[in-house]
Amino acid sequence: MVRWTHLTFLAYAQIVAYYVLFQPNPGWMPDRIFLGVLLATACFVGGGTLINSFYDLDRDLVQRPWRTLFERPVAKKYGLQLALWFYAIGALTVVVLLPKLVELSFILYGILIWAYSHKQWGQHRLGPLMATLLAYTPLLLLAFAYAPESADGFWRSLPLALTMMVVEWRRQWERKQLWTLPEAQRAKPIRRQWMYKALLVAGIAAIPFLYA
Repeated sequence: MVRWTHLTFLAYAQIVAYYVLFQPNPGWMPDRIFLGVLLATACFVGGGTLINSFYDLDRDLVQRPWRTLFERPVAKKYGLQLALWFYAIGALTVVVLLPKLVELSFILYGILIWAYSHKQWGQHRLGPLMATLLAYTPLLLLAFAYAPESADGFWRSLPLALTMMVVEWRRQWERKQLWTLPEAQRAKPIRRQWMYKALLVAGIAAIPFLYA
């Protein structure tokens, strides 16, 4: 239901970006704005994955049957309720902790995630591109929250960010095609999915060495 590995990766990317790129002299303790960005991202993305799980149950029974059979009763009964709680906590977080313009940007981001999950935009031809843009928006929002101090780190890391976005788009595109293949032909594409994920993690891990 909630894709904890996805949330962990986003949090890891934001933590690295905060300490290395977007704050010129960050202390050991994160400030109120960063904690707000971190929590709001987790809540909105977590809520979106819950909504996605609720509306994609039938398709997921084909793509990952054993896991979905286990999750299905919980998703059908509690999925939307939990998603609403996630969204409510995210909205409260941005109102209390973030500046007004950043708050409005996060609310818009939450609406886009809801629309992507609820309207199943991921099944459209542009679904992989939309998924990629939504995946990298939290880093843009973090940079926006610390503008103009974040500008130098943003521009220096932009080539790496664009490269990683291309990798993520390719991963999303192949993932969309994966389940149209006969089961006997899926092993190699699945291995490539893990390769793409490893490249993305390596890209974030390289930031302190490239830009510190």
